Amino acid sequence: MADRKLFAVALIFLALPLGAKDNKDAGFAGRWVMDSKGSTAPEGLTNLEQRIKVSGSKVTIESKFPEPANGIIPLLYLGVMTTTLTLSTDGADAQNQVGPFQMGSKTTLNGNEMVTDWTAEVKGDQVQGHWTRTLSDDGRQMVLKLQETSTKGQQGQAELNFNRK
Repeated sequence: MADRKLFAVALIFLALPLGAKDNKDAGFAGRWVMDSKGSTAPEGLTNLEQRIKVSGSKVTIESKFPEPANGIIPLLYLGVMTTTLTLSTDGADAQNQVGPFQMGSKTTLNGNEMVTDWTAEVKGDQVQGHWTRTLSDDGRQMVLKLQETSTKGQQGQAELNFNRK
């Protein structure tokens, strides 16, 4: 009986390091849930969840979020608050339809940092954005820093903190 207990305990200890390694080695891929207390997002942006899939140089981000009560999403979150976004890390332009707008982007991936520069035309206004996603050393947290400017003088920035689930 004691041998069985010892064997079960040994199996548990063997499995623990494998689970921790999976988080760190998964990179950006996985399910991420925004920590609204640790983020500088407006009150309307809550319960944002992103599932990031990486296949070669293609990064697909599927997002879930509650629709704003007034139906208006601030320009700062153009591309973040969309159901599916495809990025390319091989230097090629990625084009996405985001609501009624066409969004072009270029993304680079360097270790624990993914940087995306994007542009879109919104009601005759050229809008540019910059996103920097950074993974923590243990791979359990991700910070998404957002910046946006428009030719009409609008500017915005936010920091969204995510936890891997």
